Amino acid sequence: MPFNVASSSTGGSVIPSSDLPTAEEVKGYNAGELNRFLKSRLNNINNHIDTLTDQEVDGEAFFDLTPDGLKAYEIPLGATSKIVKLINEIQRDEPPRKRPKLVRDLDGKDEEKEPIEWSQQSKGHPNIIINKNYTPDVSEFSKFITTNTTFVDKSLFIMEFMIYGDEASLITRPRRFGKSTNLSMLSDFLTPPLTEEERTKRLSSFKNLKVFKFDWFMKLHFGKWPVIHISFKDLNSKSWQLMLNSIKVRLSDLYKQHRYIIDNNLLETDEEAFFKKILRGTTDQSALINSLSRLACYFHKCYNKRSVILIDEYDWPMEHAKNKDYEDISSLFRTMYSVIAKVTYFSLLAECNTYLSLKNNLKSLEQDNPNVHKTLFVGLLPLDQETFLSGLNNVEHFPMHILPSIHKRAHFSDSFGFTEEEVNVLLKESTLKDITFDNLSIHYNGYKTSIGTRIYNPYSIVSCLKSGIIANYWVNSGSVKTLENCLKKCDQSIEEQLNIIFYSFYSERVNKLFIETQLVSCLRYNTIQQKKLNIDAIYTLLYYNGYLVAEIDGADDRLKGKVIERWGNKNKVKLMIPNREVAEQWRQWINQIIGKNRSTINNNLYNLLFEKNIKTFCCRFPTLYMEMISCYDIADVKRTKLYENWYHVFVLGTLAMYHGDDYQVVSNREVGLGHADIQIIPTNQKKDIGITFEFKLVTSEDCDEMKKKTIEGLSQINEKNYRVNIPSYVKTMVEVAIAFYKKSAFVSACVLRRKESGPSIPSNWKVSLSAESEPQTGVSGSSYMANAKRKLGKLDLEDNSDNNTRKSKKCRGITSAGKHCKRTITSSDFCYQHSNLNRN
Repeated sequence: MPFNVASSSTGGSVIPSSDLPTAEEVKGYNAGELNRFLKSRLNNINNHIDTLTDQEVDGEAFFDLTPDGLKAYEIPLGATSKIVKLINEIQRDEPPRKRPKLVRDLDGKDEEKEPIEWSQQSKGHPNIIINKNYTPDVSEFSKFITTNTTFVDKSLFIMEFMIYGDEASLITRPRRFGKSTNLSMLSDFLTPPLTEEERTKRLSSFKNLKVFKFDWFMKLHFGKWPVIHISFKDLNSKSWQLMLNSIKVRLSDLYKQHRYIIDNNLLETDEEAFFKKILRGTTDQSALINSLSRLACYFHKCYNKRSVILIDEYDWPMEHAKNKDYEDISSLFRTMYSVIAKVTYFSLLAECNTYLSLKNNLKSLEQDNPNVHKTLFVGLLPLDQETFLSGLNNVEHFPMHILPSIHKRAHFSDSFGFTEEEVNVLLKESTLKDITFDNLSIHYNGYKTSIGTRIYNPYSIVSCLKSGIIANYWVNSGSVKTLENCLKKCDQSIEEQLNIIFYSFYSERVNKLFIETQLVSCLRYNTIQQKKLNIDAIYTLLYYNGYLVAEIDGADDRLKGKVIERWGNKNKVKLMIPNREVAEQWRQWINQIIGKNRSTINNNLYNLLFEKNIKTFCCRFPTLYMEMISCYDIADVKRTKLYENWYHVFVLGTLAMYHGDDYQVVSNREVGLGHADIQIIPTNQKKDIGITFEFKLVTSEDCDEMKKKTIEGLSQINEKNYRVNIPSYVKTMVEVAIAFYKKSAFVSACVLRRKESGPSIPSNWKVSLSAESEPQTGVSGSSYMANAKRKLGKLDLEDNSDNNTRKSKKCRGITSAGKHCKRTITSSDFCYQHSNLNRN
């Protein structure tokens, strides 16, 4: 029978639709004219076109060609698919210029008398079905309709995918960003209904959505494409065998949805046997690998139409694979996904008795799959295409930050998540009166596309509208074990950069909010699981997981039609924390993971400084520090030139809990005549105590040497006027100098009060209290205290040491190097540090 619009059409190089002649024009071609026409439109198949000419195929006979007829002419499968596609393009029943014309309609410009109303999809025209019912955990499109749930219309995603989506597309977004809902909606729209009742019901689901306004698109695509829709989320990942069992159940359920294929006796005997094998559930890996591709073949027999394959959470199995099972799991899914794009000569599979022989012979058995129209992978990370998606040619990746295409559209960029206008409508239509748009913006805004469209986290917005409470919904909605395990492996240099990102979030210095880096184009989870990662890989993980947002240059030039360069340094993006909700997750990481579980040091220790109890702080800090630190950390040869910076980062990591609305924790900021190591500056005028830290590195464990360095640190704070930037409402400053040597620390601190309101000059502050880790009265100690009085005379520092003469002696402790401690003590047998070890 003649090939018609419902027939198969596969990928190939054909001319743009707007330049095609009409079917009537082609029918008037003689064999020679048809030959020239086909050679001008189809690439690399001239010999096969000549074969048609030899068979005297003219324009009239051209439309009578079928795949079987082309096979009879010994035309190979690849050339057949291109010819079939061209026939389908010419015979399609929509206006030929509608598809390319849609490009201009993205900006609302159309020269035709009846323009396509695509401009109504813009962020200025949100379409929201309001039902006062909010269900943040629903992801199935049909449930939004049947449960009268508020639904934000993203239906033009369907048009964009069918028109601009490649044969194989990959869309990555953070979790809970509407990926599953959009795939469910796309599946419901395209899938052919089995009954007229089902068609009517499905059609009513879309009648209030934007896509329904495009009559030509509805006529061409609604219910016209068989769909294979499967999700690989939440497979049992405890072992390879348990995951195999989960996969077989998932695929068996998929086949059950289409049991009508065998019930109507549409398959050959061997095909029906394979279908029933999957139905019963099998862990035969060769069968599992081919299950999706074979189902597309069965659909072609049933509908005489190619399939659209939608794979949700395509990377979930690899992310959750155990180390020892990773290669097995990765290999199975890699081959399964590759087979989707290829068709295997099933008659030859009988020779492949094992999974290994199947893998070894797969390339020699495969050709382009004529049963698949488009494939869409949706997930979290872009996995390595050279290895993982190697069987799919030119998989097009669409991240949130994708630059505008030649059509001046950043494809799919606003199809996931809520735009600012959509959030505005949702809030206005809600019953909430106490929550303002600014409240929502501060907590849940911050994501944005390359062209500047602001995107809000949909899960948190809907959860907030449901509960009426602004809280951390998204960060608590799922596990990020892979990411957290990577953060635990950060070395000191990466740790420092991550600290900078967090501490800059609340900063008033907008120009320092960004970290510039180059995102890794594709990742492998087994690489991520290695002991050490570079900073670009860490940033890439954080970005695709939604904990950083990217700003990318070049979008404006692309909108103007300019060609931009994207290599070397020009391929870098700027990253920052998107919003306050995500910043709270960073606070936990800095405090618990990046800081290697420093919570012991945090617990009430720094509160002592805000309570001005510096004596207790000076006594406790060295002991707690020694408990937390490890010699292995400090002895890392890669850090030999970073000792002082390493201690700096250590303390900075323990201060994360103070960084927020009431205080800013700033690091290495230029102030006065130098750079203060760390300052905690109140931003809330009700808080009147600030803190300055200065760190010193010493070359020995000698107590006197360490004390000397801390005195120098306090002098430096005063002499370089680190108080110059302190707000006038701050009446008290606590200044702390800490000297470090390996596992040892020594602290000197003082409390200063502002004498009177006015500039923060040194003479306007007076020391009211001072303390140190171990007050000593030995000869060496007294000399240094006397020296300290001279150096800190301008601070009015009082000598709080005990002037009663005591007999001094040496500590009996053993240092980490195995040598006798050289500290001078006046009581007991051990110094402040080794006394703790002796008790333990």
